[in-house]
Order: sequence, then C-alpha cells, then structure tokens
Amino acid sequence: MRPVESLAILALAACLNGCSYLGTMVSQAGYSMQQSAAPEQRLYKHMLDRETFFVFGRITNTADLNPAAVAVIAVSDRFRDSEVVDVSHTARMDSYYGLNLPAGDFQLLVASDLDRDGYYDESEVIAARGLSLTPEGIPDRVLGGFDIDLKGREAGPGDPLRVQVAVSTSPVESFFYPKGTIRSLEDPIFDPQMASLGMYEPAVFMEAAPMMFYALEEDAGYKVPVVFVHGINGSARDFADIVARLDRRRFKPWFFHYPSGTDLRQLGTLFYKIFLSGQVVPLGDMPIVVVAHSMGGVIVRDALNLVKGTKGENSVQRIVTVASPLGGHPGARSAASAPVVIPSWRNLNPDSEFIAELHRKPLPMDAKYHLLFAYGDDRTVKMGANSDGVVPLSSQLSAGAQKEASAQHGFNDTHTGILRNEEAIRTILAIVDEVRAPVPEPHLQALAKGGFDVPLGSDYTPLEAYLIRTIGHFMEAMASGSLAPTHPVQEHFVRAVRGEVAPDIAAETAWIKFIRDYPDRQALATQGPGHDKN
Repeated sequence: MRPVESLAILALAACLNGCSYLGTMVSQAGYSMQQSAAPEQRLYKHMLDRETFFVFGRITNTADLNPAAVAVIAVSDRFRDSEVVDVSHTARMDSYYGLNLPAGDFQLLVASDLDRDGYYDESEVIAARGLSLTPEGIPDRVLGGFDIDLKGREAGPGDPLRVQVAVSTSPVESFFYPKGTIRSLEDPIFDPQMASLGMYEPAVFMEAAPMMFYALEEDAGYKVPVVFVHGINGSARDFADIVARLDRRRFKPWFFHYPSGTDLRQLGTLFYKIFLSGQVVPLGDMPIVVVAHSMGGVIVRDALNLVKGTKGENSVQRIVTVASPLGGHPGARSAASAPVVIPSWRNLNPDSEFIAELHRKPLPMDAKYHLLFAYGDDRTVKMGANSDGVVPLSSQLSAGAQKEASAQHGFNDTHTGILRNEEAIRTILAIVDEVRAPVPEPHLQALAKGGFDVPLGSDYTPLEAYLIRTIGHFMEAMASGSLAPTHPVQEHFVRAVRGEVAPDIAAETAWIKFIRDYPDRQALATQGPGHDKN
C-alpha cells in the first residue's frame, strides 16, 4: 500500500471513530482464527466479509403460552447439532420477530418458558419452521413475511436446548407495536456505544436491537408518522432537538435505528419493507413523512426505488434529506483497500454501482422532496472541497438530487450542527406541518380531549382500560351521535354500543362496560390523552 493510500484510510477512520476501527481489525482477525480452528455458524454473522441475511415475520395462531417469555431461536446443524446462531428475545404473540443470520439451513424454533425457570429448553419448543438462506434464492438478503404458525403445535422435544430468557429493557410494552420498541431517546439502546457497535460490529448491534423500528409512545392511529433515519455512526437521539419541537398532537415520531456498517442496499430494502411496503406497517390512507440525516438520506433514496405505486403501499408525501452524501463520499474510494472494509463504506464510494444507480427510478408521484444542505466547515485545516466538515457540498448537491428536489435549503452550519440549528429545525417542522391526516377536524378535537381517568374493574382487559383512558371522549362523542362516523369500523362501533350488532373489537366491549359502570359521565374528571405524554 502506498503512503498516500494509508494516509487517506487513516484519515477516514479517524473521521468515523478511528479507535473503534482499529478494534474492529483486531476482532475480525480473531473471528477468522476461531473459524479456522473451530468453525461455528454464529461466528460467520460477525465476519464483515461474509454476507448475512435479515429475517423477520410474525408468530401467528397463538396458543396458551407464557406471554412474558417467548423467543424465536435459530439453530443450525452445519458444524454441530443444534447450534444456536441467533435468538429473537423480542418475539411476542401475533407480532414480529427479527433475526440476523449467515447463509445456510436453519430451523426456527418458537419456545416459551412454560415452567418459568428463566430458560428455554427442548420440551418448551412449541413450533418450528425450516429456513434456507442463499444469495441466489434471496439476492437482496432480506426475507420478510416469514411467519411461524403455531396452529397444530407439531414441534416436540428435540435435541437438547438451553437458552436463557432475556429480560426486556423497555419500560413500556405496547398493545400494538412489537415487544421492546417503545423507548425514550435517553434509552441506552440509543447510546453512542451502541451507534459505534452498529458501525463496526453490526451483528453485535443486531443481537441487542434486532427490530430497527422504534417509537416514543403507544400507537395513535389518527397521527401522521414522521420516520427519522440517522446517519453513519448515529442514532435516533441525533434528532432530539427536532422531536422536542414536533407537534405530538398531530404527529408521532418513529425511528429506523439500524447498524450503519451494513450494506446500504440491504438497509434500503429493509426500510422499504418495514415502512413503505404496507405489509409490516399498513397505514391505509394515512400519509407518511421521512426525515433523514447524512447516510440515512442515501438509504431512504435507495428504498424509494423499490416503491411500485401499487395499492397497499404507504404514501410518502414529504421527504427531507439533511446533509446527505447523495453523490457518495470521496474518502470511501481509499477505504475500499483498507485491511477491513466496512460494507457501507464500499457503497459510499462515488464510483460504486450503488451510487450510480441511486436515482434509477423517479420518486413517488405524491412525494415532495426537500434537500437541506450544510456548508459550515469548522475545521482549522481545510481538506480541499467545500463541505460541512464531513460531506462535500458537491455530494450533498449531486446532480441527481438537485433534479428531484422540490426545494433546496442551505444552512451555514456543520454536518451534525445542522440538526440543532434553529433555522433548520423551523424549516423541517414547517415541511412536516404541511402534511395532514385524513381525519376530520372535529374528530381530531375529540381525540385531543383524551379519556376518563377513573377506576376500572378487573373485568376490563388491559387494552380496554387503555382505550377508555386515552380516547374515551372520542368514543363518547361517537356513541352519542355528536360525531358522525366516517369509517366502517366507526359505523360498526356505533351500532354495537347501541345493541344493534354484537361487539367484536376491544373499543366496543370497553365502551359497553364503561357506560354500564358510569352511566353519569358528565361529572367525571378528565385527563389529557395519554398519547401526548413524552
């Protein structure tokens, strides 16, 4: 390697956290030595020069299990019988699991800690499904919709198994989102150490944070989702100043929290399948807004190439990229010859096929794209081109991006400083505020009143109690006729609470119980909507 190449690699490594990069070189060498001496499938997913696959799906047809302790366990017989390669501890009945696996054949086992001893063993495996992962069969290396059906519960005791039950670190469990996905921005999952793991040890990151979808509050179907996508070596916490100013009465923040060292095309496919396809997060007529910083904007732009414009896909109405290297990063050219190549670096090479194809399809017709760029380079020694200290202006303002942009907004701030820049924040919030939920204003006003903060008996399910306490005034208005139903579900609610049809959803059974217990509701104390609590 020539001295100038070594200098360029070291400069890039320093920019992206050089100490971690040197640690990655050591750990990758260790993995290679271990594989030579005693190969394991588990190690393959930690080796950056090996392809891995993201697998996710639902657990369906739930049975009488221990709901607090359910896991999906991937085992392989390639090197030894029933080697545990990955475990999705975030599994929940009728919700999603997520796994990160190398190529090969696996059995996915659904286990529940039925004896509550803190371990899953072979007698507690209640369902299984075979899985084969090959680059030829799954070229984008993302397999979604791989559901595991518990109907029949055919799986029984097999090879010995002992996997410790993991305790959820999420302080709030959702009625609607996958287990462990409601977090605060102060949660350790968004710490700088986790961001660094995502950059240099993606497999370790995935073991701690396998879902990549996170929210700050319980779902509220009447709010417009704003999806925030961080950049390289970043996290959801990078958007704290913007989220703090977001109108949470009308918008709900979601986050794509991903390992930033991973191949960008694979991440783009994941983003599409989770947020845009309508298969994982079906939004119906509800629009979606995407705000992406740095490399996150590149991931989102690639994901938008997968939008087909077919019925069922979610409608992206506003796209905001902030200081994004849409033309690649010149430092990534030299990084391709580094001792250990981080996959996302390879994609960011301006000469790469990935960058050349980034704008291969036009943006969705309904989407308005706002390009925010930064030019406040605060380095004492300039490194050639005009930049924000990290990304050259020529990349932020690539020809393809400028051609697509409905508007461009420049700010005299640095690459990360732009996320705290008052003018930039106001600009982003104004763009978001242009998007409206397809909900009549009187309905929104009733929903904003919240629910009834009163004692509820043990015959209320947790979901029923939650609905009374968060949207009780909306249900009152709907049942009384002061609000007209605008959806078949609302029409059925009105008929059910009037006794015209049998109740079949939690909102209906909850309200029937509530008017029985509290016939005089005018005197009840009220509480603001629980959704709006940060």
